Amino acid sequence: MIDEKGQIAVDFLLGISLFLIALTFTVQFIPGMFMSGSAGESSLDYTAYRTATILVEDTGWWANSTSSGTDWEDHLSNVMRIGLAVDDDPGSKLTNSPNIISRNKTLQMMNLDEDTLVEMLGLYNNIDDTLFAYGYNISFIQDGNVLTLNNTSIIRGQVVPDYMEIAKSTRIVLMEKGTIASFTGDELTYNLTNTAATIIINGSFEENITIQISDLNLTGSSPMFLNASLDGNTLTQPSNYTVCKMDGWGKNSFNGSLSTGDILSFNFDKKLFSPATECRLDLEFSNVSIPFPGPPFADYNDANSTHYEPAYLVVEVW
Repeated sequence: MIDEKGQIAVDFLLGISLFLIALTFTVQFIPGMFMSGSAGESSLDYTAYRTATILVEDTGWWANSTSSGTDWEDHLSNVMRIGLAVDDDPGSKLTNSPNIISRNKTLQMMNLDEDTLVEMLGLYNNIDDTLFAYGYNISFIQDGNVLTLNNTSIIRGQVVPDYMEIAKSTRIVLMEKGTIASFTGDELTYNLTNTAATIIINGSFEENITIQISDLNLTGSSPMFLNASLDGNTLTQPSNYTVCKMDGWGKNSFNGSLSTGDILSFNFDKKLFSPATECRLDLEFSNVSIPFPGPPFADYNDANSTHYEPAYLVVEVW
């Protein structure tokens, strides 16, 4: 006899149950991944992340009835979007250099009025048709301190409260810090003695200038850097300049003693140099050989390029 009673196999029942559980989880979970944020902590997290991303990955944009471009820092009255990434092509809205930060854009961000900054960065929310601005703090940090450009501390917003929930987003960036000229020991010539490298510099500068020297020709025992002089006047550390050893992007303290493979980085105060004035910088060493007498001498202005240093952008929202 054939059994015609309706029955469901246990394996089928178990399988369809697991499928329904998985489907229910997917329907509830996936939309949350793409939500633009809601009231409460998730909205703060989204706002902090979005603000940091805009600042470091966007060039910004300006426009009027006849023209437009990414160089909004030169058109503050027509700003439509704020971004700090360097411009590859001012006529395009995109950049191929995210996380590389423009010095001029950053300084102009410091000059924007509060309402414009809040509106352009979306640092507000709308609840029950009522707009309110978030509390926020935007800062660039280098070596544990607020970064300074052109004697301006790069920090906007309020003091971060210690009694509220804070959403925080941090991005590693390269900040444009001025200009740098790099030389090897064999590219240097001398004016006074063959242990003093002579470099010609024409001022003036908006930021301190940096000179890096690698592959010095060490001779004898205990090679050392002794001092720097400008037009025959000995400079003092650290008021006129500082010097350190480079280790990749890192900077190590320097006591004057040199070893094979050292890269020295000199940072000179911009106030030492005057417009349309040619200065002679002499770097005096001991037991270091500078190969040839000048002229010509190494020229800072011919060898310089834009100088970037690592820093952190920190965005906090509450």
